[in-house]
Amino acid sequence: MKLQVRPRRNQMKRRRRRLDSSPSIPSIVELLPLEILRSIFNKLDFIDLVQAKSACSSWNSVGQDLVSRIPWLMLPSKLEVEDGFTPSAENNGYNGFLNLCENRVYNMKTTPDEFRESCCIGSSHGWLVFLEQKAVPFLSNPFRQVKIQFPSVDRLLGLKKMERNMNGGYKLDYFKNNKNSRFLFRCGKHEVRENFIQKAILTGAPESNNGNYGLILLCNNSEEIAYCESGAHNSWTVLDVSHPPYQDIICHENNLYALSGENSIEVWDLRRSRSHIIKKSDIVLPFPDKSLAIRDSLRVACTFYLVESCGDLLLVVRFIGDYVDWTRTPLPEWERETDYGTVLFHVYKLDSEGLKWMEVESLGDRALFLGGNQSVSVSTLSSPDCKNNCIYFTEDNWGRMDEYYSYGGHDMGIYNLKDGSFKSIYDFSSDSFLPAPCWIIPPAMLEP
Repeated sequence: MKLQVRPRRNQMKRRRRRLDSSPSIPSIVELLPLEILRSIFNKLDFIDLVQAKSACSSWNSVGQDLVSRIPWLMLPSKLEVEDGFTPSAENNGYNGFLNLCENRVYNMKTTPDEFRESCCIGSSHGWLVFLEQKAVPFLSNPFRQVKIQFPSVDRLLGLKKMERNMNGGYKLDYFKNNKNSRFLFRCGKHEVRENFIQKAILTGAPESNNGNYGLILLCNNSEEIAYCESGAHNSWTVLDVSHPPYQDIICHENNLYALSGENSIEVWDLRRSRSHIIKKSDIVLPFPDKSLAIRDSLRVACTFYLVESCGDLLLVVRFIGDYVDWTRTPLPEWERETDYGTVLFHVYKLDSEGLKWMEVESLGDRALFLGGNQSVSVSTLSSPDCKNNCIYFTEDNWGRMDEYYSYGGHDMGIYNLKDGSFKSIYDFSSDSFLPAPCWIIPPAMLEP
């Protein structure tokens, strides 16, 4: 019978010290020169790059720098859209990233639950904004796999209950007009945006400004604007508005700008306490005569956007025809070949002294990104794969996405402001695809 000799305590401690002193994997990979690391990362597919970023802090820093200079377009699953993989389009979720630089779609190996089970209500500073059950909004960064939750907006939206059904839609129990009048309402994800939250933007990137930022919602049929500062508990502030409903909201240099359907701009100062948001100005401007004439002659609808670009405040008018052909030419109803679509854009710059809109004939080395995301202007010099003097747009016509003859989610493209031409961004063989594609513009691209 052999005796087992146990090592003494001091021998065990020496062994632990030797093991602890051996180089770990992160410390080894961190020794790679940054130039070599960048050259390797440049050759990786997007999905592999996102996975490599999680190895260590230095890899994450280099990888984040690469993904932060590219505009991404979130797309629904091509399989679900074109092959009818799910019984209801409301069950579809975002599954791929379109890289404009390569004109290539990278699909996720595993789709995050929030991309399918929650309703996307906005995109701002590189973060997606979702609304999940119980009316709780949260931020999700697909490149960092981080989730930040905000207080519920059930009271703000007049909701008693919000539940998701098996088909992917929502069952809402809400109060209307008064607390004694209750309604049961079943709707899809795009109807949540049409009726409850039309746009969600951030005052800044959560990873910057020492974590001081806020979430702003354009909600309740665009009649109300609500603000919540990061870290606030159950604290949503409804702003004092003058000209609802609103077409668009943007945040620039600690000011919130809201564009109303009456062509007025209201400005609030967000630098003070969230409970004392002061309105700075309320400007009513005449509607541009040129756009008014085009709207009446073509008999088309107009959607408006506010964009800050190089210190200027831009007004973008998007003309949408009820019936257009494949060239995006408006047609009379009896000659209908297809469905609604964008046919033209006009761009104006605010003359703050003359209090009027001045037409912009060229965006120069800038490109605009419009849709369900925060409206932004980016430099094509720092992002050479973006075409200058162009408008990249996606579908945000929430009220028409479920019409029986419509092409929900289809109205997207690239518009050249110089020659008025359109170019496709990405094509599905199906005429309707939901959820509507959404831009993700990283904070680094918003720098002047």
